[in-house]
Amino acid sequence: MGWLALGLIGCLLQLKVDVPLVNVVATITDDKGRYVANLSPDDLIVEEDGEPQTIAHFTQARDLPVSVGIVLDTSASMEPKISTATSAVEHFIRTIHADDDVFLMTFSTLPVLQQDFTSDREKLARVLRGRGVHGSTALYDALVAGLRKIKSGKHQKKAILLISDGDDTLSSNSFESAALAVRESELLVYALGIAPSGLGTISEPPTAKGSAESVDMDVLHAFADSSGGKAWLVSGQKDSRTNQIQEALDEIASELRNQYSIGYYPSHPLNDDKWHRIRIRIKNPQYQVRARKEYYGGDAECPYLPFFSPCEPLFAPQQLKDR
Repeated sequence: MGWLALGLIGCLLQLKVDVPLVNVVATITDDKGRYVANLSPDDLIVEEDGEPQTIAHFTQARDLPVSVGIVLDTSASMEPKISTATSAVEHFIRTIHADDDVFLMTFSTLPVLQQDFTSDREKLARVLRGRGVHGSTALYDALVAGLRKIKSGKHQKKAILLISDGDDTLSSNSFESAALAVRESELLVYALGIAPSGLGTISEPPTAKGSAESVDMDVLHAFADSSGGKAWLVSGQKDSRTNQIQEALDEIASELRNQYSIGYYPSHPLNDDKWHRIRIRIKNPQYQVRARKEYYGGDAECPYLPFFSPCEPLFAPQQLKDR
């Protein structure tokens, strides 16, 4: 009888382990934009598809390491801004947690992995300093490739940092497919749009190939907002009194250390091939929450995200050059 009881307990424990935890990274700020610390699960309401959920995991781990993918535009239009951008990125990698692992991918005509995941800041800095500029802007291809690469990061928390000064002019991926990749990835995406000539323009909606002389913040906001990240329009001028790129990167570095990880067990299998809406509400009306708003349950026959699984290749090998 004792062995039977132990067997039943073991089965129940295994069942709990096999039920995937839905984890959401949330940024919570007050009405002055300051990060709010020391909250508890009682301060929040989590809903999935309109139904309240029981919070099973809740933490604000400021020392939790992050896997970060830096995806940097090195197309020809970046020529007057690349020095400012690379200097700011070098400052960023030296500011974030020492245990964070980082990869660097550049893109112009094609995305190119310049440096695989490493915590060696000097190695990353050397690669950054040697960047030249040329070619067109395959923005969507680079984002999709970066999302695929970041999945192999060793840390549970992962984020993509996308830096570009122009619209997509060349990608084989469409805006819609790149946006879907972001939604399905369940990863944080931060985007910096570098204003042309320091002024900034908003192009037409992403229905056609863009121009290297404009930055489409609607596109960058769409990528960032759906992930729970954030997008900035910044100046890339060398003679600017303040380095707006560095200021935005400093904010990202701080935000990554002030976020909450919130988890719950849904009442349904995750591989149900359905989209599920997530809503996180804060009880204090002076606070605001920024987090992803949905997740995809996956396919029962292939319980992985379509953009990152062996069931459906994402990117043809010849389209992504790894060094």
